[in-house]
Amino acid sequence: MESFQEILKGRDVFTVQSGLSIKDTVNYMADKEVGLVPVMNNDKLVGVFSERDLVKRVMAKDKDINSTLVDEVMSTDLVIGRIDESNESVLAKMKEAKTRHILIIDNDKLIGVLSLRDLLEIDLNHCKTTVEVLNNYIYSK
Repeated sequence: MESFQEILKGRDVFTVQSGLSIKDTVNYMADKEVGLVPVMNNDKLVGVFSERDLVKRVMAKDKDINSTLVDEVMSTDLVIGRIDESNESVLAKMKEAKTRHILIIDNDKLIGVLSLRDLLEIDLNHCKTTVEVLNNYIYSK
């Protein structure tokens, strides 16, 4: 089974710095085609801003996207997985938190963001491998 390290290898980690306006944050997310960005204060992870935050905490509250800072509306209750954690454990954390993304850290350093889609792909690849092994076992002479 693929490890988180293998999945995240070569992937860029798109983050924004604390103090950025919502407008600039959303433009950055659109440019990078991501639905969530970790918010950093220098090298320290301080929150995340997602499409859901935009809808619930900015648009629904009629906040000005030019003057509102990401710090004011970001999520700070972070869902974090470790690089060596199992897929099942990470999925359980995401289910409990009702989130579609999880931040992956290694020695307190952010190394990437995994989506539910990424984890589903891991499971599908594992199932495909299992089916192939069983098929070879059953039909081998």
